[in-house]
Amino acid sequence: MGYERLIVTAEVVGSIDTIKFIPIVRNNTSARKMPDFLGLRMYLDFSDDARYPTKLEELMREIHQAPAVVKPPLGDNPFRGEVIESAEPVRVAGPSGATAAGEPILNGEWFKAQHATATAGLTKRNIGVGAGSPLTGTMEVRFGLHNGLNKSQIELLSAVRASQILTFGWPIAVLLENRPEYSPHPFGDGIRAELAFSDGRTSYDYWAVRKNGDFYLMQSLFEDSREKNALFFNTRIVRVTEALMFAGKLYAAIGAAPDAKLSVRFTHNGLAGRTLKSASSNRRLSEDRKSHEQLSETEAVIVLGDIKSALVDEVRRVCAPMFMLFDFMEFAPEIYEDIVRRSRKAKPHDPTYLTAE
Repeated sequence: MGYERLIVTAEVVGSIDTIKFIPIVRNNTSARKMPDFLGLRMYLDFSDDARYPTKLEELMREIHQAPAVVKPPLGDNPFRGEVIESAEPVRVAGPSGATAAGEPILNGEWFKAQHATATAGLTKRNIGVGAGSPLTGTMEVRFGLHNGLNKSQIELLSAVRASQILTFGWPIAVLLENRPEYSPHPFGDGIRAELAFSDGRTSYDYWAVRKNGDFYLMQSLFEDSREKNALFFNTRIVRVTEALMFAGKLYAAIGAAPDAKLSVRFTHNGLAGRTLKSASSNRRLSEDRKSHEQLSETEAVIVLGDIKSALVDEVRRVCAPMFMLFDFMEFAPEIYEDIVRRSRKAKPHDPTYLTAE
């Protein structure tokens, strides 16, 4: 009996819902009907001979999975047609990145609020006590999933941690978690971080991620810390590349499907009066070209799973119209290919990939 018990115990533990073993109880009038190793499994009590036919039918029905009482189908929904609002509505946008009302999702109230907060923070930094040279140029990035998710603040923070691109200075959505005044903080709609220094540094970063996956970034131009009134074309290509790579990693980390569609908008502001230059001594421009236009903005819809394969084309889509503002400046596709390739293969915090042979 001990050997059989071992066999039965192993199979019961391995498959808790098995019906291979159905305990039958006879001549047991005690309160304890089953041995401990069978736990709380269903059993049939045949101790009362008067109820033998009834118990036998129960046994046969259990073996053949034919219950005497069948669960009825679900009836009509009495609340059909009633709209139930959730705390975080799930947005569904069309192929063009617009809502059913025709409004681009990147123009939504949440994005407007983040833009207002970042603009106010940048202005405050420029007039703050001890501030260095005013920051006149910014790159603004907006990402919006067409079919929104619903993630917690800790899930968003973990995703941002896993998505850092550590190649060129501070990454997109930089994390300084060892500095409480600059680290991300949770809010009702997601998480946000602002890095506004008052010690003379010429930089400003503000970013936010919403529970549904919306992402917003405003950061000062790196060029303002290096040369007044300059725009480095290769730095811009690298920054846009990093932002798109960050998007691919971020949305994979929060569980967006590879075929999910993402609206993307890049806005470079403060271009008027700048001269287009190179950050690399190995790739000098032959002449100075200035912009008379203040702003360059590009919006596109990208399939998440295509970001890696289409990265060069998407970077060119963003940067080429901006460079055109500098007296019709154009760069060959090979230039984009080379800089994007170098930035993807660069080691953390190694700016040498900005140069090209």
